[in-house]
Amino acid sequence: MKTMRVILIVAMLAGCAAGSTQPQEIEAVRDYVAASELVEVDQIRTSRNVSYTYLNDRYVLMPGRRGNYLVELSRDCFELRRQEWTPEMVDRRDNANILRARFDTIRGCHIGTMYEITEDQKKELRDLGDAPGDEIFLPEEKDD
Repeated sequence: MKTMRVILIVAMLAGCAAGSTQPQEIEAVRDYVAASELVEVDQIRTSRNVSYTYLNDRYVLMPGRRGNYLVELSRDCFELRRQEWTPEMVDRRDNANILRARFDTIRGCHIGTMYEITEDQKKELRDLGDAPGDEIFLPEEKDD
């Protein structure tokens, strides 16, 4: 009985860990922002239909009328991964063509900061992947 409880607890914890953004993924993007000295912007000119590319629960990439942007939300936003919409996920925008930092929302989550990025930086951010140490090591096979 005790063994069954331990297995159940481990399974629940594993499920929670698998469903959330790993802190090292968020930290990798923060490190990239600092190392690249990205320029912060207060607003992005957009179209009415906002689209984004999911990086993790804290960051998304967004196209704007004048280029690409990295958007940091003020908290982890699990709603970014959800397929169905709920009333809490309605975006708040004063102007349908402008997205503003610290005021507007994406999927109901407040935008913290926004950074202008180049096409190359956009690709690098998408390719950040796992933090060092998360890779699976497969030893090379030796021919005997």
